[in-house]
Amino acid sequence: MEHIADKVRSAVCRMIVPGDHVLAAVSGGPDSVSLLHLLNEIKGECGFDLSIAHVNHLSRGKDSDEDADFVADLGEKLGLPAYIERVDVAKEKERLKTSFQEAARMLRYQALKSVLQRIGATRLAVGHTADDQAETILLNFLRGSGLKGLAGMPESRGAIIRPLMNCYRTEVTAYLDLRKLKYRVDSSNSSRKYVRNRIRHELIPVLEGFNQNIKAGLLETARIIRDDDECLAEQADRLFAELLVSEVKGKEVILDREKLRRQPLALQKRLLRHAILSIRGNLRRISTHHISKVIDLFESCEGRRQIDLPDHLIAVSSPKGVELRKNRKDARSIQLNTEAAPSSLELKIPGMTEIEEFGLKFQAEVLADGQVPSQQGNPNQACFDFDKIGSGIKARFFKPGDRFVPLGMRGRKKLKSFFIDEKIPRESRRTIPILTTMNDDIIWVYGKRISNNYRVTGKTRNILLIEGGAGSPSAASAE
Repeated sequence: MEHIADKVRSAVCRMIVPGDHVLAAVSGGPDSVSLLHLLNEIKGECGFDLSIAHVNHLSRGKDSDEDADFVADLGEKLGLPAYIERVDVAKEKERLKTSFQEAARMLRYQALKSVLQRIGATRLAVGHTADDQAETILLNFLRGSGLKGLAGMPESRGAIIRPLMNCYRTEVTAYLDLRKLKYRVDSSNSSRKYVRNRIRHELIPVLEGFNQNIKAGLLETARIIRDDDECLAEQADRLFAELLVSEVKGKEVILDREKLRRQPLALQKRLLRHAILSIRGNLRRISTHHISKVIDLFESCEGRRQIDLPDHLIAVSSPKGVELRKNRKDARSIQLNTEAAPSSLELKIPGMTEIEEFGLKFQAEVLADGQVPSQQGNPNQACFDFDKIGSGIKARFFKPGDRFVPLGMRGRKKLKSFFIDEKIPRESRRTIPILTTMNDDIIWVYGKRISNNYRVTGKTRNILLIEGGAGSPSAASAE
């Protein structure tokens, strides 16, 4: 059992220096509790101060509050300051326009970094293990990730450190059992609703039938990919400075068009992502499809034209260069709509379907118990009478002549009239996904209204739950 302690001691020595103040993120689960105890054991010999932070997502009622109380009591027993933060993820995710899991991750790190700055800590220790790394790599592979996603989570980045990254979950539980340490169990970790849990409980056991050491193999592959990715990133950073014509921080980037065209395709994509990142500060909802459309634009387009990208960003190709900037209302644009996307795509039921053209992913689950889950006013989640839908569901964009029966109404209404009533701008209407039956009968105007014909009633036997969320760009963070 000293083996895991040696691993953590070795990792911490690489990541911190004497005098550091480490803030341990503790959820109350086995991984973070073992991390906290291991850090507490070595803090004296390694010369760092230690504090605790816990983020209560307010998502599981009494269980969430008991998790927070458990962590607070743990801090008291160990004589360590514990900071308990409360974040209403269900409420905030509407503002972020993403899935619950992604919103929870974003808000959790935001809260943890806020505590870090408030108390003057220098490192944020999180409890990701080798098992988490293997699951992340597979998850990103299934989503169609690029090198950054396939490289998994780095052992350290900025203030964030992961001392358990080379420790397996079996080592963690053995350590806790040997020392008779208590921890909390989150029941949602066993739910098959989330793709990560299905990877953990279903996919990895199958892969271990082919290779018993599949997790170790994935970790080694990720290390190789990370080295290659870092090399390309350094090259792209140097090129970006050479190709930069002008830049207004947070607003606009102009790159030399001809120099950009002469670069290998892999570097073109990285340079465009670099430009978008410098304007927006993130790459959320920017998919490989969007980057490819920008490349097509400056490769084939003569004169001055532009396309719209997510979150009011536009790309303009002109003799001056390739311009990426926040949208100007008087600019003429070409929407990334049905002309740029397939006419329709079928959703996996049950399962997760990622649609790059929409910048979205849809998670579908069939519930046979007749219980409608709590939606808490989430416009990106909807329930339907599964037996009424038929053989499947397609996703597409608005077409002229579309009609449906909005929830609460009996007669069919033109979708164009519905958009007008909802005060949805004309330029936004062709960017809203439409979910239909295989016979093209609209069941959901995504994020706006479901069809009254497919609502859940007292006679419903099988409920179809669909939740949409932001898609995963190929360079998405794996944290």
